[in-house]
Amino acid sequence: MLVILCGCLLSDAANAQQQRNDATLKVSYSGVDGELASNVESYLGILEYSGQAAPSIFRVRFLARRGEAEIKQALQPFGYYHTKVDTDINTSEQQIEVAYAIELGERTRISEVAINVTGALGQDEAYKELRKRFPVKVGEPLRHVDYERVKTMLRNLAAERGYYDAEFTQQELHVELSDASAAVRLTYASGERFRFGSVAICCNHLSSEFIERYFQFAEGDWFHTRDLLDLQVALAGSDYFETVEVAPLWQEAESQHVPVSVRVTPNQRDFYQVGPGYGTDTGARLTLAFDRRWVNDRGHRISSLLRLSQVQSTGFVDYIIPGKNPARDQYSLTGEVIDRSYEELQSTLYRTSVRDTRHYDRWQRTYQLSYQQEDFRFGTDPRETSNFLVPSAEFSYVSSNLDPRNRNLVDSGYRVSVRLQGASDSVLSSATFYSLTLSGKAVYSLNEQWRILARAELGAMETNAFEEISPSLRFFAGGDHSVRGYAYQQLGPTNDEGVVVGGRYLGVASAEVDYLVAPNWRVALFTDVGNSGMDWSMSWKQTYGVGLRWLSPIGPVRLDVAQAVDEPDKPWRLHLTIGPDL
Repeated sequence: MLVILCGCLLSDAANAQQQRNDATLKVSYSGVDGELASNVESYLGILEYSGQAAPSIFRVRFLARRGEAEIKQALQPFGYYHTKVDTDINTSEQQIEVAYAIELGERTRISEVAINVTGALGQDEAYKELRKRFPVKVGEPLRHVDYERVKTMLRNLAAERGYYDAEFTQQELHVELSDASAAVRLTYASGERFRFGSVAICCNHLSSEFIERYFQFAEGDWFHTRDLLDLQVALAGSDYFETVEVAPLWQEAESQHVPVSVRVTPNQRDFYQVGPGYGTDTGARLTLAFDRRWVNDRGHRISSLLRLSQVQSTGFVDYIIPGKNPARDQYSLTGEVIDRSYEELQSTLYRTSVRDTRHYDRWQRTYQLSYQQEDFRFGTDPRETSNFLVPSAEFSYVSSNLDPRNRNLVDSGYRVSVRLQGASDSVLSSATFYSLTLSGKAVYSLNEQWRILARAELGAMETNAFEEISPSLRFFAGGDHSVRGYAYQQLGPTNDEGVVVGGRYLGVASAEVDYLVAPNWRVALFTDVGNSGMDWSMSWKQTYGVGLRWLSPIGPVRLDVAQAVDEPDKPWRLHLTIGPDL
């Protein structure tokens, strides 16, 4: 009898071993989907063996029974505390299948929400606004993640607004199985709000008085981490420093005042740049640049550039003086020379400008006063010289959502600008004129693949002697950023020789759609329309074309090919540009 029993056991063991070696384990479940299914899969341990050689049948049964408890545990964070799980195990020579049938049962709902904030935070207007966004409400299904989110929201608010001593004295999520209800009870003792203490600036090569102009807070103001973050960003973006560290010293706080440490290291004082380039408007070019990042301990700077190209050569020196708020305001004095020789236009411009630039969140405004002398000639006309003292004002507004994967790319947004300038023949000017230019760009993403882009520009000038107006003050159309399919400044009124001399009015518009064909690559279809003229009855030129976009780390690189609609005899024209969409 003992021999027979041993034989049976050995036979069962052999069969189990054969199943383990030959059979494949398959695990399936039904009754849940979406985030419930995802959580079930993260909890269910037997899924690790699915699709692999099955372990012994004894271990499969053990894992299957444990899986029932794991499924129930996985569904509880979503308020399902009455879940039923039926398990079916089917075996064959080729496969062992474990199938779970899940019945969710009644979902637990929130019957009570008691959130009590004691201390100064309870009277803080920011907390009153935060309460409106709490995700836990009476009658709503219970989700553990919402309960934890409320606690995180309170902790974050306290940290942001300087309630350093805040802590939970009660954290309770009570689930009553008998009636599928839940009670949320939280008590948060915030204590008193801290204020900013003294600020210590270390290792600074600029004057402390200048650095303090970056501060948008003062000793004794209520603490807010946003003020410190803004300071960090402003100093890091100033180009004065290689590293910037701004931190509150909580361990040294006294009498509800927390001191702040600002530690900086100097950037390289002088910056040199040499680089070749190419643009279809300018041809081959060479750029030489020199910046002195600070001239003195008050943060004054010098920026200079010499750019040589086949079409236009430019040189300028810019002396920059930081304003009251150096992160937003600056004054500058600029001297520049621009020599242009293109088609039948030859021009040399000498200009000196003083400029006042201010930023207001998304707005930027620039006031400028410039004096310019320009020597120019159209075709074989005699060379002329004009002088203008030109005050101008420009306002622009930018709103954009950047691509989180590349901050140089725009998912959607728009930019609008208006520029007004003029001169009087009674004040150091060859003629009287007034001009207004309006421009705008927009980017709209339909989804991750498709985008629509549009731009437009309108300009108008009123003058008593147009022939005295410098080419740099007239309106031209055509080129990479105007009407593609035409050469740079190829469109406009002409003289008796057929040379484009520019106009009093400008109108340009463009519509484009692009599609993401591969990571960092887009293709585009576009049409442009526009011209410049002496009145609005000018003929409008239209082009169409295709383009390729490389989404490089420094911004989009665009290669476009365009053709004029009403001039099919003109060849397709190539345009290459680099820069942001807005």
